[in-house]
Amino acid sequence: MENIHLFHTIEAFQPDGFLWKSKVMARAVKSAIRVLGVLELFDRLQREASVGEIARELGYPLSSTSMLLANLLEMGYLRHGPDQRTYFPTPRVTALGAWLEPLLTPGAEIMRMMSDLGNETGETIILAAPTRDQAQYVHVVPATTTMRMHVGPGTMRPLLASGLGRVLLSSMPQEKINLLVMRHNDGPFATEGRISNAALQRELAAIRIKGYAVVLRGVTPGAGLIGMPLPLELSGLPLALGIGGWAKEIRSRQQEYLQLMRDAIDRHLRRDLRSAS
Repeated sequence: MENIHLFHTIEAFQPDGFLWKSKVMARAVKSAIRVLGVLELFDRLQREASVGEIARELGYPLSSTSMLLANLLEMGYLRHGPDQRTYFPTPRVTALGAWLEPLLTPGAEIMRMMSDLGNETGETIILAAPTRDQAQYVHVVPATTTMRMHVGPGTMRPLLASGLGRVLLSSMPQEKINLLVMRHNDGPFATEGRISNAALQRELAAIRIKGYAVVLRGVTPGAGLIGMPLPLELSGLPLALGIGGWAKEIRSRQQEYLQLMRDAIDRHLRRDLRSAS
């Protein structure tokens, strides 16, 4: 009833020539209210929820709820649960209110660490977390070099076929990895090349042993990346740190960048973990 009242209020105070615009505004306001309702419901439930449960709890039509959740999934604000029938917020929702999340506040150690690495290398510094079958860039410190890669927060890269994606996979349980590989190989993206689970496991084992991954032929042509898992989680999800730039620069400065990353993680993050223990 509130939405109907809002519509008539907007319509009553608009000149005839603006009636169509007022209707659009009313629909936009209604959609915004519903998005916030979904996010607030998850804050209350603090667990995964199905389309039916969300529609029932909020009193939304089932078809509208399904479309709304699909849009939020596509935009990276929601991810599927293990059964692919439920939904749960991604770290991108946390980043929207970073001023409320200690881990992502400007003065937090992880933010200071990324800023320091950006100043020391001049390269793009990336914080990534998994969402669905993608690695999502939760926070990005832009490069300061003249020739630089342009990526921003919210950027998605495939978990199975990107440097930071595979770093994140190395922290995941085997069952999850098997499911992702099976879904890829049985899905529409299999035409781009099937994934060998055995070869993937060998690569993930090497990442776990070395503690890092280096990719010199990335998703972006000419780009390279060094990625490391971080010793902490965000909303229960693993995190990975990356230094991205042109492959030629990453190759020539690989050992320097690796040492800078190790030192930064130890200085900013492991110290906090030791203090908390």
